[in-house]
Amino acid sequence: MSTRWVSVALLATLSLGAPAHDIFDFDDWMQRIEDGSLDLQRHIAARNTDGAAAAARELEELYALMEEFFTNRESSADAIRYSREGRDFARRALRELDAGRFAAARRDALSIAHGCRDCHSSYKPL
Repeated sequence: MSTRWVSVALLATLSLGAPAHDIFDFDDWMQRIEDGSLDLQRHIAARNTDGAAAAARELEELYALMEEFFTNRESSADAIRYSREGRDFARRALRELDAGRFAAARRDALSIAHGCRDCHSSYKPL
């Protein structure tokens, strides 16, 4: 069975009994996280503190939604961990930006992007 079909089956299973959010919300959040991660990196590179802070806050909120989505679903401990880690990196980036430490904020932003790759291998919809 291909990886794509395994992912579809896993996501279908995870979405069963999910009253608060559905798989379409999940897919939207993942796209917004990807876009937000790129925005965060661009704003940091341009030393645009306001834009970077806004992107980091949005990422923090999206990762909180992702964690909520996966809570109480079977076989989702890794997804919960990825969500928490992403939220933590977004929080750290905000702290670093507030202190004017752009290099450290950049490392946090890149950690978000790398975390996406890890999670996608198991949880990304088609």
